[in-house]
Amino acid sequence: MYRTAVRAKKKAEVAEEWASLARDDQLSDEEDPGLQRSINEVCNKGLRYMLRGETNRLLDYRDELSRFGQYFSDQNNVAGATFIYVLYKMTEHILPKQMVSLEGIYLEAFRKMFGMLEDSGWQLSSEPEEGEELDLLEEPTDEDLQKLGYTVTE
Repeated sequence: MYRTAVRAKKKAEVAEEWASLARDDQLSDEEDPGLQRSINEVCNKGLRYMLRGETNRLLDYRDELSRFGQYFSDQNNVAGATFIYVLYKMTEHILPKQMVSLEGIYLEAFRKMFGMLEDSGWQLSSEPEEGEELDLLEEPTDEDLQKLGYTVTE
């Protein structure tokens, strides 16, 4: 029970940190070390849970991402909300189309996370078109990688 209370307190602290960053529209995302720290923390947590296959913690992580994304959306922080959405979908083994709109520190964080996941066995697939079924692939398509600025070699 104590661990649950500590975990809930930590989640609340992280959520408040992200919320305060999202409220401060005077800060440029590129110049905010607090935001960079928070991005690193949320990415590392997600990577840890995905790579270890910790299903229960991954479900809690998704809940946390949902709260962050909703808050960013409410604050009209489109870049932050998009980044959180991309992370959320990656926990579902999907690379959403919105990944191509990431830029700046969000794109940098995504690239690092993607690089670690692609070699780990965590299967990711392109988001299916409406009406298509989701097929898990070992790697994203060449088109996905080109949109992200990766060089595709044959």
